[in-house]
Amino acid sequence: MRNYLSVFIISFLIVLLDQLTKWLVKAHVPFLSRINVFSWFDITHLRNPGIAFGMLRDMPEHLRFYFYIVVFVLVLIVIFFFLRNLDEEQRVFRYALAFVLGGAIGNSIDRFAFGYVTDFLAVYWPGNPDMLWPPFNVADSAITIGAISILILGAVGRGRKN
Repeated sequence: MRNYLSVFIISFLIVLLDQLTKWLVKAHVPFLSRINVFSWFDITHLRNPGIAFGMLRDMPEHLRFYFYIVVFVLVLIVIFFFLRNLDEEQRVFRYALAFVLGGAIGNSIDRFAFGYVTDFLAVYWPGNPDMLWPPFNVADSAITIGAISILILGAVGRGRKN
């Protein structure tokens, strides 16, 4: 149970931060507007009905809803499968899974409640907003950090076995 407690705490904190930041953006940044923070960073208010980078945004809404349910359930199954099979000393892997779980829950709350995810972090080439990385949110960041960590841990782990 102790293995799961840290995962649930980290995931809960990510969901809390994600939902709080999305609420703040919805409350204080008009839809489709931008607030410039740095020469390479804006806070914006966008709605993404698709998945990562807006993929599947043109899929009919009723199909997209069921697709999200299937993907979310599969993500949960995979995360809990790995958690169940981790050794006690594999803490970093466990934390990486917690980041993915928290991000998946955070974005799923929006998808199931509103039919879209609020994206608000816009990073671009300094001074050139036309060279924009697709806007994202805290949940997306957590999923990315967790996934990259898992890939690195997998590569390092394979290197040690050879």
